[in-house]
Amino acid sequence: MADKEKGCWFTTKTGVHVFVKDGQTAEEAIEERFGNKGKEAPKNGVAAKKMTPAEKIASVHIDFDKDNVLPELEEKTLKAMGVKKGKRVLLKASTIKRNLGKHFDVSESTLRDIVAETLYNPIDVFPANPDNPDYFHIAAFVEVEGKDGLKMGLVLLDVDKGKEYFEIGHAYFVDGKGFEKARKKAQKKG
Repeated sequence: MADKEKGCWFTTKTGVHVFVKDGQTAEEAIEERFGNKGKEAPKNGVAAKKMTPAEKIASVHIDFDKDNVLPELEEKTLKAMGVKKGKRVLLKASTIKRNLGKHFDVSESTLRDIVAETLYNPIDVFPANPDNPDYFHIAAFVEVEGKDGLKMGLVLLDVDKGKEYFEIGHAYFVDGKGFEKARKKAQKKG
C-alpha cells in the first residue's frame, strides 16, 4: 500500500486487519483483500497476526476534513485503564479543528505523531479526572524535527463504555510542569 494512500485500518470480527481506502466500504476492502474466500476469513484459512505497535503507528493516516477511525489500543494500555474490552479509536474532524486552533505548537504533522506515538507506544496512562472515570491521559515522548527534539505528547481519551469507539478529546504537547500537574490532578481524589 502506498505511503500517501488515505484511509484507515479495520479489524474484522475474526481479528483480521484490512486497510479501508477513502471512499471504500469495509466490505469492499475485505473483498479486495480476500476475494471470494469469505468476508471474514483470510486466505488459506490462516489467521492474520495481530498488528504490532509499530504497525499501528505506521497505519495512522489522518484526514483533517473527516472523522478518522484508528486501530485498537494495546493490551497493556487497556489494562492500565482498567478496561477489559478494546475498541477502535475515533478522532473526529471537529476535534482536529479545535486542537489545531487551541494548541498553536501543534501542526498537522505533529498532531499525527502525537496521536500515533501516544496511543500505540505510551510511557504512562493515568486518569484525567478523578470525578469522571471515563477520561484518561495517555502520554508518550514524541520526536519533533528541528531544534526542539523530544517533547511530551499527551492525549486525552474518552473511554465511555456506552460509546462505539474510544474518542480522542485532545492531543497536545506539555512540558515537564504540565505533565506533573496532570498527574497530580489524577492522584488528588485517591
